[in-house]
This record gives sequence, structure tokens and C-alpha cells, in this order.
Amino acid sequence: MTKPEIVYVFDGYCGWCWGIADVVSRLARDFSDRFAFSAVSGGLMLGPRIGPLGDFADYIERAIPRVEQMTGAKFSDAHMKLLRQRETIQDSTLPAMAFSLVTKANPATNTIELAHAILKLNFDEGKVLSDADSYAELFVAFGLPETTVLELKSRSALAGAESQFERAREMGAESFPTIVYGREGQYFPLCQGYQNYENLAHALTVLHREPPPL
Repeated sequence: MTKPEIVYVFDGYCGWCWGIADVVSRLARDFSDRFAFSAVSGGLMLGPRIGPLGDFADYIERAIPRVEQMTGAKFSDAHMKLLRQRETIQDSTLPAMAFSLVTKANPATNTIELAHAILKLNFDEGKVLSDADSYAELFVAFGLPETTVLELKSRSALAGAESQFERAREMGAESFPTIVYGREGQYFPLCQGYQNYENLAHALTVLHREPPPL
């Protein structure tokens, strides 16, 4: 029998996704015998939300202490230095393209680890996610040639990013992070926003013991 799914819908620009990353990794480790875990790149910064990172700096600086206090995640000095750079554009398309390039080249990729790696580029390493060259080392780490960055620069992987965004919408992800329960092709958002490990582990235990009717 096919395992039910737990899908983690994240975005590379989502601070709360960075906050919940370790929780999701721990869940995937502890419940992999009962659920099939995967990640989808969702699309936080699209359309009218695309713009300079500096436009969001005040909001982000106010939010970071709360995220750190609630989740234990840390936002690096390198990331904080990016906040006032108006030339840095936030656009969720490029990280989703990078995500789709890796998964297309290797369908067996651990997408939870890939999601964490993209978040780490932004919030730990202080890389600019709208710069294709930021993904060179990530591609190599996941078995792709460094020259894969040329596909980002040419935007030839745009269809892959749009497919990610569409899948996230179809599963009901309206904000990030969203964790989705799926069974027999039907998907139900389990939570939207941050939840701690204990709450989510309890929910997964109940779902495994008493699967909801379809």
C-alpha cells in the first residue's frame, strides 16, 4: 500500500519556513516509516510582490526576533546585511527554477533537504536568491554540473517553476509554510504557518492511526 504523503510547501524568501525547517527535517526522520515526505516550492514573491528587498526591510527586522524566539532558528549577519540593499530583488521564480532543475535531473532527490539548502543560501549564507550564480555550489552538492546556472540565466527552467507554483495552489497552500496531508490523490492543508514539533508529531500520529475519510 502506498504511504500517505506529507508535503512541505515552502518559499526561499519565507522566514517562517527557515524557522520550521528543522522541525520538518525531524518529522521526516521520525515518521518516514509511515508517510512519504516531500517539498514543493510555493511562490511567496510573485506578481506585485516582486520588488527590492529593502522595501520589506522594516517589516523583516521587526519579525526576525519573534521568529528566532519561537523557533530557535538564527538569521545570520550575512543575511541581515542584505536587508537594506535596494538593488536586491525578491522574486520567488529563480529559487523555484533551481528547485525544479535539481528534481528534474534526479527525481530521487530528497526534496526536504533541497528545500532546506535553498533556505540556507538566503538566511544563513546571505546569498542573493535572485542571482543565478548563488546556486552554483548547491547544484554541485546535489549532483548537477556548476554550469546548470546557465539554465537559470536563460530562464529555460521557467516552466518547472510555474509547475511548482501550480501544484502548491492545487494543494491549498495560501501562505507559507504550509504542511499538507495527501492520500489517494487528495490533499488537505494540515497547518499554515509555524507549528512546533510536538504539535505536528501528535497530528501525524493521529492521522496514521485514524486516516480521515476521503
